[in-house]
Amino acid sequence: MHIDDEQKLIKACMRNDRTAQKTLYDRFAPFMMAIAIRYVGDDDTAQDVVQEAFIKVFSSLNQYTAKGSLEGWVRRITINSALEYLRSKNIFNSIDDDEVTQIPTMNTSAIEKISADELMDIIASLPTGYRTVFNMYAVEGYSHKEIAQIMGIQESSSRSQYIRAKLLIQKKLEKYL
Repeated sequence: MHIDDEQKLIKACMRNDRTAQKTLYDRFAPFMMAIAIRYVGDDDTAQDVVQEAFIKVFSSLNQYTAKGSLEGWVRRITINSALEYLRSKNIFNSIDDDEVTQIPTMNTSAIEKISADELMDIIASLPTGYRTVFNMYAVEGYSHKEIAQIMGIQESSSRSQYIRAKLLIQKKLEKYL
């Protein structure tokens, strides 16, 4: 979509043009659904998260500055909506501060033998805290300090959850060797 077309679409959405809103939703919803599933782990909850995210998108389009991509802005809202959902379920209160000191070495030959869908299934099967930290750190690029601030945990807990997620992923990958 050309930038001028995107700006016209945004302005139409801000005027509550239902056709424009549907166009924007159809353009981004499938990708946002994949992101939500990565965080919350199931389709029904992910649909609720995406719905909530798009309510926020449409109600705050006037705050979009066009300094970054519209997709990136919608993505950030979707991630924040998923994290809000997880926080509301007290998911992060169960994360402990045990520090794991050694980072496992990943056997990459197993990764080469599986499909992207199989890898996503493995990540989706992680316990919620592990999955959330893994997604935020490895996929979204947050630092452990940022994750700790967002989740209301210690930075060491973020590191520990990430390392544990990697250990579980490695263990699950062993069946592909």
